[in-house]
Formats: sequence, C-alpha cells, structure tokens
Amino acid sequence: MNIRAVFKSGNINLVGPIFGNPDMGRNYIVQDCVYAVIRNDAGEVAVARTPKGVVLIGGGVERGESERDALHREAYEESGYRIDIRNRLGIASQYVSNFTKGRFRLKRGVFFLCEFTERLGPPVEPDHELIWLAYDDAHQKLIRPFHRWALEVGFAGEQASP
Repeated sequence: MNIRAVFKSGNINLVGPIFGNPDMGRNYIVQDCVYAVIRNDAGEVAVARTPKGVVLIGGGVERGESERDALHREAYEESGYRIDIRNRLGIASQYVSNFTKGRFRLKRGVFFLCEFTERLGPPVEPDHELIWLAYDDAHQKLIRPFHRWALEVGFAGEQASP
C-alpha cells in the first residue's frame, strides 16, 4: 500500500491508497464501486458472506448511476435493507486479477458510513448473506484490503471490540 493515486472527477481531485500490485503486461479496466461501513449499537459490522468470502456491502456503479443511488441499490440487493448514508469516508482502490475469467480490474471504491433504516424484504442476491461481526473478526475476515482500510477509517478514534 505504498502507492497513492490521484483521480480526477469533474473538478475534484480524489486521493486515496491503492492496494495490491498490477501484473505486468495486463490491461486493467477501472471499475467504479461504492461500499458501506455499517455498524450497530453493539459495535458490530454488517458484512456480506459470499461464495468468494466476506466483503463490505456494496459493489459496482452502473452506467448513468450516481454513487449514492448505486449504494442504495447494492445495499438492498445484498441485505434487503434500505440505508441512510451518513457521510463519505474516503476513496481507495485495489487491483483485482481473475486469471480464470481473464478479467483484470482496478476497483476504485468510494466508502460511506451508513445505517440500516428499514427492512424491505429478503436480499435479491441469493449468494449474499448479511451477517454481523465484531470489529476484529470483520477486519480479519474481509477478503479485500481496501475494505479493511475503510473499516479502519470508519472506526477511527474508537477502540475495537473486545
């Protein structure tokens, strides 16, 4: 995580850490993503258990979609809940290589501190299970380093759960 990147979005420079290293000779496509750091009163973190492992709730921004609209959609699809977006935590990116599928991406993630507001129904994505984990457990189990970074930022100034 020694690399920092500057992305231009309109007239705003977005600076954040980049995790992982690109494989030389590979063409990486930038994928804009949004993710939610959601915690409950007990200090537990809402995450999604997927076939690939544990991730923050969120995902890709579709063409023509705003960051906030994408996060509302992703939260519903993965958890079945409506969310309230409290504030923007920051931006971080991660190189992701899927050799089996021949896909190489630089996932550019914008992270938000959020809360669940109401249950709308079951998750739309059947392979995503909403679970609550203590901070330390979530930090250890998250499969993406840039998700762990966002968790650290979201809990900055607070002690991890015992």
